[in-house]
Amino acid sequence: MKILITKISCFSVFLLLSTHLYSQGIIERPLSINPVIIKKHQEFKGLSAAKSSSITDTLTLDPLVGILDDFSKESPFPDTMVWLDRFVYINREYAKSPITLGVATFDGLNENGYPYDFTRPKLSSDIADYLTSKPIDLNFSASDSIYLSFYYQPQGLGDSPAINDSLVLEFKAPGISPWKHIWAKKGSTLATNDSSWKLVMIPISNPSFLQKGFQFQFHNWATISGNTDHWNIDYVYLNRFRNIHDTLFEDVAFVYNTPSLTKTYTQMPWGHYTASYMKTGYSTTIKNNFKIPKFGSFIYKVDTAGIQVNTTYSGGATNIPVGNVNIPLFTNPSLNYTIPQLNAPQNYCIESVLNSTPDFDRNNDTVRHCQVFANSYAYDDGTAEKEVGLNILNAQLAEKYTSTIADTLRYIDIYFNPYLINASAFPFRLKVWADGSVPGIELFVSDTTLIPSYTSGYNQFVRYELNNPLYLAAGSFFIGFQQKTPTADDYIFVGLDKNINTQDKTFYNVNGSWQNIPFTGSLMMHPVFGKTADFVGISTILNQEKSISVYPNPANDRLYIKYNSSNYSQKITYVVFDLSGRILIEKTSLVLDFIDISSVDEGVYFVRLFDGEIYSTSKFIKIKK
Repeated sequence: MKILITKISCFSVFLLLSTHLYSQGIIERPLSINPVIIKKHQEFKGLSAAKSSSITDTLTLDPLVGILDDFSKESPFPDTMVWLDRFVYINREYAKSPITLGVATFDGLNENGYPYDFTRPKLSSDIADYLTSKPIDLNFSASDSIYLSFYYQPQGLGDSPAINDSLVLEFKAPGISPWKHIWAKKGSTLATNDSSWKLVMIPISNPSFLQKGFQFQFHNWATISGNTDHWNIDYVYLNRFRNIHDTLFEDVAFVYNTPSLTKTYTQMPWGHYTASYMKTGYSTTIKNNFKIPKFGSFIYKVDTAGIQVNTTYSGGATNIPVGNVNIPLFTNPSLNYTIPQLNAPQNYCIESVLNSTPDFDRNNDTVRHCQVFANSYAYDDGTAEKEVGLNILNAQLAEKYTSTIADTLRYIDIYFNPYLINASAFPFRLKVWADGSVPGIELFVSDTTLIPSYTSGYNQFVRYELNNPLYLAAGSFFIGFQQKTPTADDYIFVGLDKNINTQDKTFYNVNGSWQNIPFTGSLMMHPVFGKTADFVGISTILNQEKSISVYPNPANDRLYIKYNSSNYSQKITYVVFDLSGRILIEKTSLVLDFIDISSVDEGVYFVRLFDGEIYSTSKFIKIKK
């Protein structure tokens, strides 16, 4: 049995915070880091210098739109044209039915995507994220009727803020210190089918604030040891000549990213795709934020991974009613375009543009979706918002797929979420089952017990190779694993995408009976098909039973080596790296009894030890002496 590492999807950490726990032994938890921010942090290391150099910039109110941010730009960080800091997460995944495409999400993580303090208890509440405006020229009179407005939503698709958590708004101007409290809201939970957004209208009439250099700032109180206690805000708008009833905006916008071009799947093996698998209709949710219906038109462009434009066409025009509406973007045969039969892996992208005139904000009028045709099937969108785990000996987790042609199953990709209790000591057996209303006859069981392997980078699954490739006829089958951990709370967590719901295709078994998992979402496990030649050049890592490990955990200055087998060499290589994959220590030693970690700051890290072809990866916590 071999595994290899492939860059595909999401990275998260165990969290001892709010959970959905079922007596049957299955649990859903929030994540405790933000993998998107972790990746982007490395790319934007120079942003701090740029930010500090522009801190004295003063914004002026645009005569038409004032200062507006609907968070629709595709960046995980706030727009530096408006904001001074980057603690909040700009995204399109955590909100329920946002006002327009994209929101700013407040949580318990810092600007690098990690907990502010992972040692804080689960019921604690501390100041966490800030979102601070640049200085603004408000040198006007109170008669100019200046208002700041915004929408807020607790929880969304994430974790609900507790009653002792809150979202806060404060104002400041030159000569005023400290920040002045203006507004706050205590934490709450959304009902299951609720997507309510509340509009807040704040008049700015105090002469102390009506001067050049005015600033406003949001911050939240949360448990700062994980990615929890979420607040979403949207459509922050500051301008003159407003009033308390100025609550409608002549803005028609996309609400979500557009969906997959193909039926059922977000990814398909290129050799399995046929034209019959392209959707005959393609729809998405848009929102008319005005008080009357608006006439709007649609234009679409299909291209090959942004390189070659295959077709551009009009999707027609229609009257868009007030509020949310599901709009058909195209219906075959009016699309007059079908992705051709593929001869190699390829990505096709569709860019959708809506037009309604006049329109208050054009930033939310364009969305782009790329369809992946590689070697695997997938339901998920590539990011996990939560995680699901089992903690009972012999418990099983399975996901159903349907192959369009007969082919050879060679790998199973699984995103095992790394967490503070080291799950790489918790064995499992990989399985494939035949079709049925629930998993049927076992078609494949791994010949040895395996362990979750945690990659050091962002957005990565671990690819487990079937030691005997499995030929499957066209039709349905199940992939998954059986847990071999004998102790309660020995959870093995798998990423759960909350934006796409395939709950009806995901099953668990803890007592001899299969049933659907009790949580909505899409489990992040993918079957990978193809010929041997399709995978030439992909490096593999031999996955043997762990024969070397480290202790104690937590540790202060030293990690000691434990050899669980007498069959080992005298030459050991070890690498210590952080949660973002940055290597901190890398050494080779002929005689190794301990690893010196005195130079490492407090925090959570990985250590990987290599002894010939045998390797072991463990997570440890560095604490003060």
